[in-house]
Amino acid sequence: GPIMQNFIYFVDTNLHKFNTPEYVTLIDRFISQTQARGEEILHYPKADMDRLKELFNQLQNNVARSMALAETPELVAMDAERSTLGQYIITTVRNSQNLPIKAKAEAAKQLYAVLRAYVGFYNQPAPQKTATIDGMLLDLSSPEIQDHVTTLALGEYIESLTLKNAQYKVKVEARTTARAALHSVTDSATLRLEMDALYKYITTLAFAHNVVTPSEDIAQYIVTINAIIGEANSSYNQRMAAKTERGKGKTENSVETGNGEVSPEGSEPSEPSDESEE
Repeated sequence: GPIMQNFIYFVDTNLHKFNTPEYVTLIDRFISQTQARGEEILHYPKADMDRLKELFNQLQNNVARSMALAETPELVAMDAERSTLGQYIITTVRNSQNLPIKAKAEAAKQLYAVLRAYVGFYNQPAPQKTATIDGMLLDLSSPEIQDHVTTLALGEYIESLTLKNAQYKVKVEARTTARAALHSVTDSATLRLEMDALYKYITTLAFAHNVVTPSEDIAQYIVTINAIIGEANSSYNQRMAAKTERGKGKTENSVETGNGEVSPEGSEPSEPSDESEE
């Protein structure tokens, strides 16, 4: 009788389990392999491939934006630097009032009258602190006290504080813009749902054509895509194993929060903003 054909299947994988970096790598490789074989051989509609590429670009933009949002340690460091500089200026002026050099002591008294209002400024919340430092710098820039500033050699420190506060403002502004942009774009989870569907459709068409009219090219393509999925799976498994290791090291009462650690799928794939998913 007729010989049964041995069909070659695509490995079935749950795309949802991958975190964003794993997913981005997988889809990137899928797109390039699929386009390399071409629509003539694989029979996918060009419009569907174009759509998948468009969604892929949006997902990459989301990843880039969320990296920009994660730059808070830099802000914390800048905030500490400006606090230190401001404190140094105030402390120097306060202590210089007792100097045995009359000109310096006099300059310090005049300046301290201006700076007294800013003592303890560093205890304020960051946004308020920004405005307070601006006020302090404005007071220190008034023409009538410039001689005193020069006498106590504070120019360089005032300049540094001006620069540091300006950089801080720019950084905060950039982060606010990035946050706003992130809310206006399609979130990654939604993008991925449509991308998953397109992946499924393109691979199903290729498989179906290989069943009806067996082709060495399509068979090779299926083997290649399966290898790519295999690599994504082992990267996922390594990450899960590392997570389990980390979990063992934790004390009994420490509870993982907001990390999707509870779900059997592993980490929540939708947002790449999770620090643990570099």
